[in-house]
Amino acid sequence: MEGFARAVQAPFAAVAADGARPASLPVATAPLTVAALLVGRAGKPLAWNVLRQHARAPVAIFFDADVRFARDAFRRLLGALADAPGAALASGKTTCAPRPRAFERIMAAPYGVDFPNLSAQLYAARLGALPAAMPEDLIEPERWLELMVGRDGLVRVPEARVAVRLPATLGDFCRQRVRIEMGKVQLAREYPDLAARSAPQPRARAALGSLGPADAARLALYLAMRSVAHAVAWWRYRRGATAGIWRQAVTTKRWDAA
Repeated sequence: MEGFARAVQAPFAAVAADGARPASLPVATAPLTVAALLVGRAGKPLAWNVLRQHARAPVAIFFDADVRFARDAFRRLLGALADAPGAALASGKTTCAPRPRAFERIMAAPYGVDFPNLSAQLYAARLGALPAAMPEDLIEPERWLELMVGRDGLVRVPEARVAVRLPATLGDFCRQRVRIEMGKVQLAREYPDLAARSAPQPRARAALGSLGPADAARLALYLAMRSVAHAVAWWRYRRGATAGIWRQAVTTKRWDAA
């Protein structure tokens, strides 16, 4: 991040954020200021809370650092919020940039199904309509945020596309998918009342029927792998074995030639 700040000639600050006391971000002295949050534990909620606390504009845009999106994505999200004054969130659409490998073609299969969920990788938010903070132990914070806001508070902007890299190995798939499934288990067990606020999800049979034979076969295989990951996540969460759940799937961070 410091190198990025130098490249764009922006002020840079490293800020300690441990969650025990308020983090103090530097006062912005330029159109762009880069701040690196130094945290003692992994996960998004702590950083989200710091940004939520310090944001001064009525609208903020949240996005991951390891994604790609078009130049007009921000404009489309902000425009969607302006057109929907009752909405709290405007979500981009997550797509993928698979490498030409058989395993990643399986990983890409779910992206052919239209899920009505908040994109964890890119969204705009009307800050006054958001919770003041989120629990710092959340494993899937964007899903919690989406449910807290409710389906009527979310507008989807499919033209604002954000591309992610896919797991290129079985090990990286397991690291990423078990974490996601454990987040679902956590929400179901710790926040059961939120489930009713979810938008209806596509059924597996309908999703499979909407694809061609090859893509349907890949999706069926992916769903079987996901079911195994969910079982592992459920078993680990029940035992309290959440340590290491934020280990990175390193192949999802590499934007080498596709």
